[in-house]
Amino acid sequence: MDIFDDDSARHVTRTSVLHGADWFFWLALLSIVNSLIVYFYNTPNTPVALGVTQWLDGTNGGIGSAMSLGWLVTNILIASCLAMFGLLARKGSDIAFVVGIFLYVIDAFLMIGVQDLFGFGVHLLAIFFLCKGLLASRHLRENAVSI
Repeated sequence: MDIFDDDSARHVTRTSVLHGADWFFWLALLSIVNSLIVYFYNTPNTPVALGVTQWLDGTNGGIGSAMSLGWLVTNILIASCLAMFGLLARKGSDIAFVVGIFLYVIDAFLMIGVQDLFGFGVHLLAIFFLCKGLLASRHLRENAVSI
């Protein structure tokens, strides 16, 4: 007799999918918090910022200049796209996982472009957990039984 029955294994896999999808929400939330800190306190970006938002902040006039409200709204909209990928991934969309991971990998390369290697490391960690969620989602779908 197995220690785990089929329902228990399916529950563990489903939980892994949800945890992987939740990384999209964490990344979006941390990016929004970072953008608010940069906007209100005029500080440099933190390592949890998205590369594209750091690039936009840099084209805004550099770290020394204040971020305008338009750039803040743009940063929040970009982070909201990450949250949308998380919502779709939680509903079981493998395509949301794949597209979200692909865009986040591009964002990781932008982190190298803005010379934030610690931020690149944070991106690699997040990509690892997002990929774990994608693999769990694929495993759940492949082992699904249709009636």
